[in-house]
Amino acid sequence: MRAFEAVTEAISSISEDKKLWRYPVAASGIAGALLAISGLDSNVESVAYTPRFGIGIAILLALIALLIRLTVIYYPTRAFYYHKKGIPFEESALIRESLRGGILALLVGIVYGIVILVVGGLMLFPAILAYYALSGTTKYVIAGVLGLPPVIFLMGIIVMMIPAYIWSQDFGEGLGIIGTALDNAKEVFAFGALMGAIIVGIEAAAGGLVFLASLVVKGLPGALLAGLLDGLITGISRVLSDVAGVVMYRKLKIWVKKERPVEVDPDWVASL
Repeated sequence: MRAFEAVTEAISSISEDKKLWRYPVAASGIAGALLAISGLDSNVESVAYTPRFGIGIAILLALIALLIRLTVIYYPTRAFYYHKKGIPFEESALIRESLRGGILALLVGIVYGIVILVVGGLMLFPAILAYYALSGTTKYVIAGVLGLPPVIFLMGIIVMMIPAYIWSQDFGEGLGIIGTALDNAKEVFAFGALMGAIIVGIEAAAGGLVFLASLVVKGLPGALLAGLLDGLITGISRVLSDVAGVVMYRKLKIWVKKERPVEVDPDWVASL
């Protein structure tokens, strides 16, 4: 299946080239630590940490963390692009490119998010209707049965949309994933289920490590450790999901080209 092939290729590529993951994982860890120090991260509650500086410093630290995380949105997919195309690149240059690219990706992601909300609302309408029309335990069971498949399918789409845009530098490519996914629903559903399981597993691991760290270290050191661990693991998840998303996107593009050959207008040919 293309879903398993995409994840396998992503893991293989990440293992081959350290440039794909070295910066985004480290940057995500730093961002997590800064956010924890600011006191605006929920992780600090478990380590009994309270910042001893004003709200202005806290907001500044949070903004720096946000800026770093914006670069992490863009960097993995673009690094993979250069990796696959055989184009040499310097990490420092790509980091600078990711500053602007991450901001654009965020804006594009907001538009994509609105579209997904509309599409998701339509797909989940039967589940929503069942939830409000039925009563007792039955409504939860029926709503779950009707709602889970669309959620998994949408997960597969969401994981591909931003990477598709960053890879192609084309706003329409991300939106086009929706139509392509509908034509190849089984593969996208399988991809969504696989990526959902991987992301949930990684996030659970992050939560477990943060909890264990909170039992040992408290205060500022605990906040730093909790934020760093959470950030590092989130960075790993980001790199894997972005690279797997763009690999799956490319596989679907190849499928579209094979299954939908370009139709040539006979009148246009005759006019040549």
